[in-house]
Amino acid sequence: MKTFLRSFVLLAGIMASLLADCPWAPAQQAPPSSAPVAAAPPPAPVSSPFVGLQDWYDRWLNMVHRTHEEEQPDWMTPLVTVIPTLQQEIRTDYGFGFAPHGLQTFTYASKGTEIIPTENTEFIFGNPSYITKNLPVNERSSGWADWPFLFKYRLLSSPSDAGNYVLTFMLSTSFATGSNKYVSANHDLFSPLIGFGKGIETRYGEFDYQATIGPTVPDGETGKLGTPIVWNSTFQYGNRFHFGGLTVPLWPEFETMWVSYPNGETRGEQQLYLTPGIIAGRFKLTEHTYFVLGTGLQFAATRAREFNHQWLVTMRIPYF
Repeated sequence: MKTFLRSFVLLAGIMASLLADCPWAPAQQAPPSSAPVAAAPPPAPVSSPFVGLQDWYDRWLNMVHRTHEEEQPDWMTPLVTVIPTLQQEIRTDYGFGFAPHGLQTFTYASKGTEIIPTENTEFIFGNPSYITKNLPVNERSSGWADWPFLFKYRLLSSPSDAGNYVLTFMLSTSFATGSNKYVSANHDLFSPLIGFGKGIETRYGEFDYQATIGPTVPDGETGKLGTPIVWNSTFQYGNRFHFGGLTVPLWPEFETMWVSYPNGETRGEQQLYLTPGIIAGRFKLTEHTYFVLGTGLQFAATRAREFNHQWLVTMRIPYF
C-alpha cells in the first residue's frame, strides 16, 4: 500500500509539472500588488509549420546518411541479387531475354523506390514492370506484371573500415495483379529470405561476397508450383579506375542464381544461371543524390532452364 501511495504521489507531481508547462494550461492569477505593472513583452512571432517539417526532414536525412555510410559496408547493389545492406534509391531495370523455341521476353521499368524509414529497416515499393512476349507461334502478348514489395530488417552490420559484414532478414512479396497469364504468376508469392555478406578491403580495392537464400511460397496450387528455393550470390570488386584525367568508380561483378525445386511438378529439377556484369557509380549529382549505371548478361548453365540468356540494364539514383 505504501508503494502504491508513493507511486501515486510521484505521478501526480509529474502530471502537475507537465500541466504547468503546457501551452494550453490556464494561467495562474498573480496576487494583488500595489507595485506598478510592467508593460507586457511583445508576442513571439508565429513560426511557419514548414519550419517544423524542414527540421523533421533534416533529422530523417541525417539518420539515413548515418545508417548508410557509418553503420554498414559501402557495397554496390548488384544487378540481380538483393543487396543485404540498407539502400535508399530510385531504380529502374530492363531485361531482354531469349528462351528456347524462339520465345523472347522483354521487361521494361522493373524495380521501384527504396526507402529507409528507420535505422535498421528498409521498404522497397516496387512498381509492376511492363512485359512483352513474342510467342513461338508468331503471336505477341504484353501487359503489366505482378506488383512486388520487399521489407528488410538489418540484424547485424559493421562498416567497411571495421568488421565489413552484414546480416539481414528480408520478406519479399508479389501480388497477382498482372494483366494476363503470360506475364503474371496468377498467385500471390511470399519469400522469406536471409541476406548476408562479407567484404575485404585491400590496397587494390574492395572485394565482397553478398548472398540471399530462401523459398518462394505461393498462396495456392503448391502441389503444382512447388516451393522453389533460390540462392543468389555475388562476387564483387570495387575500385576507382583512372582513364587519363577522368576517374570512374567501377564495380565488376560475377553473380550466380541457383534454383532448386524440392516439390511440385518439377520436383528434383536444378537450374543455374550465371551473370557477369559491371556497374559504374556512384557519380555525384547534388549534395545527397548520385547516379549509377550498370549492365550484364545472364545465361543458363544447366539443361533445365526458363531462358537461354538475357541482357540486363540498370539505372539508379541513390539518395542519402
